[in-house]
Amino acid sequence: MLNITSLMDVMTILLIFLLYHFSTQDQNIRLQKEIELPRSSSEKPFKWAINVTLGLNRLLVEDEFVCPVKDGRFIVGSGDPEKIVPLYNRLVALKDLEKYRQVERDAAEPVVIFHADKRLKFETVNAVMKTAAMAGYPNFRFAVLKH
Repeated sequence: MLNITSLMDVMTILLIFLLYHFSTQDQNIRLQKEIELPRSSSEKPFKWAINVTLGLNRLLVEDEFVCPVKDGRFIVGSGDPEKIVPLYNRLVALKDLEKYRQVERDAAEPVVIFHADKRLKFETVNAVMKTAAMAGYPNFRFAVLKH
């Protein structure tokens, strides 16, 4: 005859063990309707990052409008052609806010995660990456759809 009490004890211990070691990676990502992300088969988990969304018509930082985009060019006032000034100013303000709030992050350096439409040219995405690096965010990740 089988003792069911011992079996229940083992199953309970296994359940507790699995629940204890189960972890989730939470990243708050809200995709814009007009953006088509590229596909990837990467299995790396998300880590905390500043969200920069580059669509065909606009540039956003943490879902806040930064500047319009038309035909792959940023519509901003005169200034340095290598730097998107409104983006630079917004990222510098976020960096100061991070220092003030002492944000905990996994990486030694701050990270930007790009939500870039796959139809954009490299030059357009590169301008955003350069500006982010100038503002103190030299590390990048790209948001992709799981393949």
